[in-house]
Amino acid sequence: MDALILKIVIFVILFAIGWGFGRHTERKHLNELKQQEHRLAYITLDNSRFKTSPHQGQLVSSNVVISHDYFKYVTANIQNFFGGRLTSYESVVERARREAIVRLKLEAEKMGASHIMGLRLSTTELGMQGGMVEVFAYGTAIQS
Repeated sequence: MDALILKIVIFVILFAIGWGFGRHTERKHLNELKQQEHRLAYITLDNSRFKTSPHQGQLVSSNVVISHDYFKYVTANIQNFFGGRLTSYESVVERARREAIVRLKLEAEKMGASHIMGLRLSTTELGMQGGMVEVFAYGTAIQS
């Protein structure tokens, strides 16, 4: 009985540490994204596919793969059991989408572009149990 209690206590402690580190990492990433999004706000996005432009365009792309922490995994499994929205995974997908767009804007910035036309996003679940999400972003960077 004492061994079982010890195992439960160790699990709870490790779970709490993992949750704390996961929250810290996620908050840090969200703050970095907010700063980058603010800095790159001058690069506008347009999801229109075809527009005539007097300026030359060039394909730009980016991708990001983000993994969830163990706490999100456990929470998602519980939510999945009962059904409904998997809110813990939604935050992972949102972070990945924002990161992919920031990276896309960074690529456009390197070539002096101020506008990205035809923005497209593609999301893929990776891993055996959906532990990671990849977001691929692409569009046409317009140099003005």
